[in-house]
Order: sequence, then C-alpha cells, then structure tokens
Amino acid sequence: MIKGLIALALVTTGCGSRCKEVHSARDALDNRAPAAHRGADVRVTIPFERANTLFAETLATQPLTVPLPTPSLGPIEISIPEIAATVREVRLLPGAANKIRFAIGVEVRDADAEIAMLAMVVEVEPKLERSGESTALVIGFGPENLISVNPELGPEAKTTLGGAVSRWVPEKIRGKVPRLILDAATSKLGKHLTGAGYEALRTTLLKRLGELTRVNLRLPDVPIAKVDLRSTETLLVAEIATDLPVRRGLAPAAGTVTEVGVVLSGSTVAELANWAIDHGHAPNWYTRGLTPSTTGEFRPRFDYVAEDRAHPFKVFAFQERGGCSYFKLGVRASVAMKGDKLEVIALDRKLEASAANPALEAAAWAKYFLTGSIDRSKKVVAQTQVTVGGRALETQVVGVALTDDELRFELKFAAVAPTSAQLRMQPAHDRR
Repeated sequence: MIKGLIALALVTTGCGSRCKEVHSARDALDNRAPAAHRGADVRVTIPFERANTLFAETLATQPLTVPLPTPSLGPIEISIPEIAATVREVRLLPGAANKIRFAIGVEVRDADAEIAMLAMVVEVEPKLERSGESTALVIGFGPENLISVNPELGPEAKTTLGGAVSRWVPEKIRGKVPRLILDAATSKLGKHLTGAGYEALRTTLLKRLGELTRVNLRLPDVPIAKVDLRSTETLLVAEIATDLPVRRGLAPAAGTVTEVGVVLSGSTVAELANWAIDHGHAPNWYTRGLTPSTTGEFRPRFDYVAEDRAHPFKVFAFQERGGCSYFKLGVRASVAMKGDKLEVIALDRKLEASAANPALEAAAWAKYFLTGSIDRSKKVVAQTQVTVGGRALETQVVGVALTDDELRFELKFAAVAPTSAQLRMQPAHDRR
C-alpha cells in the first residue's frame, strides 16, 4: 500500500526544482528549535530499597569493626574492657535538592554485650564526573563532599549505657557506689561516644565505610548538559537535560516506580538517533536496498511529533547522492521485550511527504529505521551501570514500554561475585 502511495505521489519536475524541494525539507528538519524549559530529556530512577539491599549485602560480606578509645569515667576507678564499634546498617534517605542522605547505624559493644547504638545521618552532595563521553554520578561521603553529620545515641542508650557502667564497676565495690556517681559515669560514657568516640570513628570507620558504600552511577551515554538530583520518599531520581534539540521533555515522574529504570521522551529517542548518525555511532549512508555503505545514496533522519497522536514517529529518507529525492513516513509503534530481544512493531504507517521518490519499499525503511532508533536507545540505556564500593553490577534490560510519548526501560542489576584476586586485595578489618 505504501509503495502504491509513493507511486501516486511521484511528480515529474525539473531536477533543479526537485533538489530545491529536497534541500528545503532537509533544512526544515535540521533547523528545528529545541523547546525551552522542557524539563528532563532522560530520567534515571533507583529505588532506595534496592540500593539499601546492596549496602546490606556488601556489609554482610565485608563487615567493618574498629576499636574505640577508652573513656575516663571517674571519680571512681572503673576497669573498662576493650570496646569496639561495628557498622550494622547503612541506608539511603531522601535529601534536599541535589543532596542525598545516608543513615548509618553503628553498634558499640564490649565482649559481653551491647553498650549503645550510635545513629548518624550523613548528608552529602553527589559529584558529577566526566571522562570522555562517559558521565557518572558519584554518591558517597568523604572529606571532599561531606556536608553534615549528626551522631545520636539510640533510644535504649540510657539503659544499655547504665548496664555497661554497672558491669565495669569492680566487684569489690559493686552495689556500694552511690546512684548519683553511677549516673554521672553513664552520662560521661554517652558524651564520650558522641564526642571523642565519634571523632575516632570519623577518621577510621566512617572513612572505610564511605569507600565501601560509595555508589558510582554511570549515566546513559547521551550528550549531557546538566543533571539534577532529587529524591522522593522511595526513589533517587537523576533528571538529565541533553544538548539535543529535543522539543518535548518528560512529564513529572510518578512515585510508583519499584525497580531501577531509565525513561526517555519520544523526542529524545528521535534526536538521539540523529546524534548517533552525525557522530559516527551509527551508519550514516545506506543503499537503496537498506545496506549500510559509505558509498550509499541515502541518509535517514528522525523526528517525533507528540501532537500527532496517530503517527508520532517520523522517518525520513533523503537521497543526497546520485539524484534528489526524499520521503517522510509517520509511524505509530509498539515495543516489547521477547526474552532479551527488543521487538518493535509498526502498527500503522502513513506516507506524509515525498519528492520524486525512487521505487523504494517505504514500509521496509520505516520498520528498519524505527527499530534501529529504538534499539539505539536500548543500547544507551543498557550502558547505565552501578558500582557499589568498587564492585560493578551487571546491567540487563528486562522490560520496555512505549506510553504517553515516553520510552520506558526497566533494568535489573545483578551483583557480580568478586574474584579471588579481589578478595585477596580487600583490607583485613577486625571482625567481631
């Protein structure tokens, strides 16, 4: 049917007039202005629950324990045993715009029992690191980006601290020390843990913990202009603005995401395909038979017009060698994952423009290039990587949907078992 439409659309005109028409169509496509204040072009979401699970798994395989300095609890002499601090929990929490929080639970104990749980909230400002075309968002705490730390004793501290002081009182005077003195010693112990004890933790345990829980989120390989980080009650959200001439960005994110995901606006998908062709990441010349070739005559281009609900994807083919011709097809599509393969279906096609179009199978061109542009987006999304404490996670695209002018990918991150060499390189910590 499309082939017949092309045949009907052929009009015999002079070569010069035809070339002007083709060049005019190409110039109009290339000179589209991006939308101002359009919001994000790409959005990456990571549920806190998933990140916190990774932290728990990391601490389970690499527990962190350090000794603490011995406090002075006079006026009575108390025989204080060695005490140590062990990280029991690390969780990501929502923070202010472009900031994120880590909630840390540290257990302080002697050889017999828990003395106190020390709770800390670390607020940090992630860093954007660029290396060539790769951009990563580094989320972690250390001297270079530490904003604030608030050490607090847990709600049971008064009881557990008092119990520890009572255990440490020499047996010969146990039961004879006035309650006022015991309470004073308990208070000194609490102040020691949040003062000198915390300072010792900050330079030892927190430094190691920052290295162990540092999250390196490699963002999709798109031409990034800016990244804004925000959080909801359940999600860490990185919103990316590109340098592409995107004419419609993403709608505000919904709070219903439960897995790691990357979303691109339809306009971003089209412009990313054009960018890949222009920068040599995809073939830019094709023969009449859809074979990539440096001597081919045709160059594809893409557009996405959200206002055209019936055929929002636009596929162009411009003949720029050996003649002057072009056609433009509007396409409505659906996408799905079949196993690990992306399946793109052109539900409806419409020939929207042509100029002395050669006898090409336009339907085949539409299917071929539409599949290629969406597959390009899938490959870009699959390059999103997460590294926790230097340990990379394998990325797999497990779901895809095209709805409301947005191409949504669901990702799965699987931990890669460390090699024996990596295990030998891990620092030996005092594990209690």
